[in-house]
Amino acid sequence: MPTAEIKGIGLYYETLGSGEPLVFIPGLGGTTDLWFQQRKYFSEPYQFISLDNRGAGRSDKPQGPYSMREFAADLEALLDHLGISQPINLVGASMGGIISQAFIHDYPQRVKKLALVCSGVSAGDPHHTPTSPYVMNKIMNPGNTVEEKVDTFLEIFYHPEYAANNPDVRDFYLNRKIDPQPPHAYQAQLAACFDPRPYHQWLHEIRVPTLIYHGRDDAVWPLQNALTLKEGIGDSATLVIMEKAGHILMQEKPEEFNQTLHDFLKSSPN
Repeated sequence: MPTAEIKGIGLYYETLGSGEPLVFIPGLGGTTDLWFQQRKYFSEPYQFISLDNRGAGRSDKPQGPYSMREFAADLEALLDHLGISQPINLVGASMGGIISQAFIHDYPQRVKKLALVCSGVSAGDPHHTPTSPYVMNKIMNPGNTVEEKVDTFLEIFYHPEYAANNPDVRDFYLNRKIDPQPPHAYQAQLAACFDPRPYHQWLHEIRVPTLIYHGRDDAVWPLQNALTLKEGIGDSATLVIMEKAGHILMQEKPEEFNQTLHDFLKSSPN
């Protein structure tokens, strides 16, 4: 898959299909692989587009600091690189949801529909509901080896039942042909999640149809964050809570996730 030169760095991206553009943004340390259960499903009616944010995966990993404004500008430049001028359907998960909020704030004319998945306002906004000290410590200090980082990821990001019933998930992450994220890039992405700009104040500016999709048992972004998004955005937002799901609901229950997102995208504008 190709790499675009964006503002002096190489930004890895994937595209599949040729329909209406549907862009998927991963979260902290995430890559396009987060969406492997969505890639083929959405590539027939849409043009599936995803990227590795700067600092992760197969994209370049410059020294920080990084910022949400910068991540949003990277996406805008990638759309220009791909020759996409029409408004996009934008799906952001976790940190990718913060990037999506920053993107629609800075480039409102470029978004047709928005989906905020297992996310919330910036962790630097006072309306953010933090996770437990235990989980935060795991996020701040995920481990030193690849094995330690994968085990941390499985423990806090997935619903316990899913992780227990799907031991092959560990092998999937251990065997990926992607270089591990270096500590400087992980910390730079993590610091960007604490963007102090007033995200909650911006929510009322979101006028496009918005899906807020959250796992009830999300340990990383507690459910209250989804309720805060719904309250702030108002009538243009639809809140859907997935039962027995953690932070990676697009993989934990892909059929349910895909159908819900599909129905939302096909629904008439509010």
